[in-house]
Amino acid sequence: MSRKWLQASALMLLLLGLSGCNQSIDEQVANGLQLSETIFAEKPETHTDTIGNIQLFLPSKYKIEDSSDKYNILLSKGKQSYILFINDREKPDSKLYYDLLKEDSSKEIIDEKTYEKDNTFAFSAIFKTENEEEFELVVSSGGVKMTTISKMKDVEDNLHEMTKIVHSVKIK
Repeated sequence: MSRKWLQASALMLLLLGLSGCNQSIDEQVANGLQLSETIFAEKPETHTDTIGNIQLFLPSKYKIEDSSDKYNILLSKGKQSYILFINDREKPDSKLYYDLLKEDSSKEIIDEKTYEKDNTFAFSAIFKTENEEEFELVVSSGGVKMTTISKMKDVEDNLHEMTKIVHSVKIK
């Protein structure tokens, strides 16, 4: 009987550990999306960088890797890469990127959040990737969109920083 008890206890601990992992990503997603909504409701960060006629805020440790095409900018933070797309023909209330995202049946959305205020439309979304430990993150406002592939433990921080960058973009 004690052997069965030991096996049952081990199984329960394993199940609790696995459910803790699921809560971790759920918490990362919920907190990240909430932070995005909060940031979109606030005044944008002060610009720290200029690329051609584009001004933007870059958090510390972010570097511009390639801006040869001023509307597709490759950014990095350590080994993490980000792509910033800018379509200057779209208005702040444009839902172009959101509509394209919703039409793409190849992407499995884990969660998303939209934001609308003062003729501005923005959203943040998290997608599954083939690697269960990584997620695709998208943050967009009007004609500005930023994407990255994020490790599970970095989802909240990446959404936070990406939203600050996207929200700050200004085209002169």
